[in-house]
Amino acid sequence: MRHSRAFAAGLLLSALSACDVTINSDNSAADANQASETAQPAQPATPDPIEQFNAQAQERARQLALREGNEEQRAQSRQQAQQELENLRFEVDISDRKLRMFQGDELKGSRDVAVGTKEWPTPTGSWEFHRVDLNPEWNPPKSEDWAKDEERQAPGSAENPMGRARLVYRMPNTVHGTDDLNSLGKASSHGSIRVANEVVLELAEMLLKAGGSWEGPKWFQQMRESRTEEFQIPLEQRIPIEVQE
Repeated sequence: MRHSRAFAAGLLLSALSACDVTINSDNSAADANQASETAQPAQPATPDPIEQFNAQAQERARQLALREGNEEQRAQSRQQAQQELENLRFEVDISDRKLRMFQGDELKGSRDVAVGTKEWPTPTGSWEFHRVDLNPEWNPPKSEDWAKDEERQAPGSAENPMGRARLVYRMPNTVHGTDDLNSLGKASSHGSIRVANEVVLELAEMLLKAGGSWEGPKWFQQMRESRTEEFQIPLEQRIPIEVQE
């Protein structure tokens, strides 16, 4: 009987030992898998090519700014310009084809615009301007059916539909210039908001001042006159725009 009990106890210990080994083996595998997953480098998010900044275009604007006195002088100029246009905001009324500029609740002016057609309507909603592009190149948004056969247009090209400036709030829909003045006051765009070229330069100046990115009139003039070079200027402070029916 004692031998039988000893034999049974031995079997039980062997079984428990086997279970323990199996459990430890499973845990080791899980730990190894977790370590392997942890060791793998995180995959960077694919950048949206439409929203990507052009580093060279930004650097050109920065280099021009550095010629406008020292940093203290430029900071004072930015601060003064920003105070003059404090609480700037924009409203676009699709129904009457108008863009209105406000400082707080005070209407500062309005300009005629062209808006999207029924097939390609201008999206409504609230956004913020976050970048000004002067002499922008145009890269057709290939995600849009109407642009699939279009070709890139260089800054200053007569075929460039962006005109003298592009005010970015929601790519590919922006406020941009045009020399097709007959289109103003009509539903004739592919969703963007068009204004006359002289107007878009006026609005660009306002945004740069109100957005804390102004580097002086000479700086702005030099960029305007360099028609075949694009300049991109991110706004230090975003400026609201509301598009409504």
